[in-house]
Amino acid sequence: MHSPVSRKLVNESYLVFASMQKQKSQLGDKPISNAQLLKFSRNYRSILRSCLMELHNSQDDYEDHERENELTSQIQLYTMMDLIWSLCEIIFIENLPDGVILLRLIEWCKWNFPVADELVSSVMSSKEDLPPHQHPDFWDATTALVLQGRVTEARNLLNLHPEFQAQLYDSYSSMDELLRKMPVYSYHKGQSISEFEIKWKHWQSECRKRLLDGDFDTKPELKTICRILTGEKDVFSEISHICGNWYQMLVTYLLYNNPTTKVCDLYYHSQICIHMCGGQSELGALDNILLAACAFDIGQVIRECCDHLSSWWLPVHLYDLLHANGLVQSQTNEYETELHEILILRFVESLISVESYWSVVAGYLANCGPRSMQYLALFVQRIPLSSEKKASKVLRLCEKHNLSNEAHSICRQLALQALREKRTGAALSWCIKSKDTSLAMHIADRMLNTYAKSGVFPNIDLIDYLGPTVLVSERLTFLGKYRDFHKLYAEAQYKEAGDLLLSLLVSKIAPIEFWPSLIMDCLPLLDKEDLIYGVEETTSLLSCLNTLEQNEKVFAKLSETERSNHLKRMEHLRPALINNLAKAIV
Repeated sequence: MHSPVSRKLVNESYLVFASMQKQKSQLGDKPISNAQLLKFSRNYRSILRSCLMELHNSQDDYEDHERENELTSQIQLYTMMDLIWSLCEIIFIENLPDGVILLRLIEWCKWNFPVADELVSSVMSSKEDLPPHQHPDFWDATTALVLQGRVTEARNLLNLHPEFQAQLYDSYSSMDELLRKMPVYSYHKGQSISEFEIKWKHWQSECRKRLLDGDFDTKPELKTICRILTGEKDVFSEISHICGNWYQMLVTYLLYNNPTTKVCDLYYHSQICIHMCGGQSELGALDNILLAACAFDIGQVIRECCDHLSSWWLPVHLYDLLHANGLVQSQTNEYETELHEILILRFVESLISVESYWSVVAGYLANCGPRSMQYLALFVQRIPLSSEKKASKVLRLCEKHNLSNEAHSICRQLALQALREKRTGAALSWCIKSKDTSLAMHIADRMLNTYAKSGVFPNIDLIDYLGPTVLVSERLTFLGKYRDFHKLYAEAQYKEAGDLLLSLLVSKIAPIEFWPSLIMDCLPLLDKEDLIYGVEETTSLLSCLNTLEQNEKVFAKLSETERSNHLKRMEHLRPALINNLAKAIV
């Protein structure tokens, strides 16, 4: 899951997965419609096919033998997944009527097994400059086209043979006529099954008659093609080397034996074709998966994919898709839910080692079942927060899924980290988000101590815009109000500034250790020409000063020099307060 193509598959398919989960939540208990399900399926398949094309295009870029082997195994895996998904889409999702399913299987065979195209290309571009009819693959190419129902292309190839003469009626003309008359089911034009079957039986009777009349006895290759057209079972064993495998043979066998087949009949005919191709002993992992699909056994398809594919991508997304439509049937809903959960957890395990997949992993865990929030909460706690940008994304994730405890934990963690790095402003910002009262008090104390020593507020912009967040902690409330006092004083609003300063002292919201600095801020207000404090306010300030002088703990932490400076300043404050009281009385 570390290669660029794997990353593309994971990231793009997650967008489809998330879109489908959103639609499921909007529908509630209702299943997703077949049309919408088919749209999601084709989105998944287009992503898979795009990744497969990228792998093929990059084959020439690797010179290292080990990387080349890795690329080859990736191509094999993606090809297998594309083959399985496309067949499952036809059988499980498209919900095709009788007769139409064969037309889709023919297309599936044509796109996934280009044997006929390769043979035709070889015949038409011979390196020895041989005419097409002399090429050793000429008849195999013609037969392969007939096997895939591509009769028009087969006729065009036969026309290249020099013995074919349109003006004479011979074995070639007879075969050309049979291929031209071959009926094709026109479901979209309103043709009924019974009408098509009558035409088909009549045409196949004519094929048998010409075969019995010996029209092709002198041309064994044409005779083989006619035997295929009649649906003769023995001929399929003879041309099994062109079919290549039982599922390609299945399409051909149905085309000439049961062209109006139903989905429920696929498994029966599959067994016949498997027998023609060597029996059950010859089946591999892919054969078993496709056979389970033909049997319409979704559970077995998923189990086989889990057992034999080296990626959890297909079983997870295919099961989720079919589960969303209610196609997965079991004895209990609990079993379906548990299987859905297990598949997603297995897929997540394969992604979790890649750090950049963290948001994708979170998205899958959030939609894995009844215990999704528990899994998501555990995962969020283990996401490495390598940057504040990533941390902000994780917090948005927590907010989206109401993981308040995890969000608080992350904010506290980042606040402590910022404190260790002496970034007080960042620490306060994260602390406010976490709503941690004790930590907010600690940070506010640090900022107040910095002010007390330097006379300058650290991170003044942040303090100015605390707003309602000051309610997180009393200390933050004091810090915000104290900053407001300085702003009012700077704007020459002395009366308002004095009232605010007094309320900070009287309400005892300020820490006692900060009272010496706070009460000394009254001194410049007392020197103003206009009376700032009345009798009652001045009396309150004197009371605060008395309390401060009697509290030895306030000065205990200060050095001798700091203590001496504070006491000297306070000696000037008492006379100033007494004078102000006298003015107020007068």
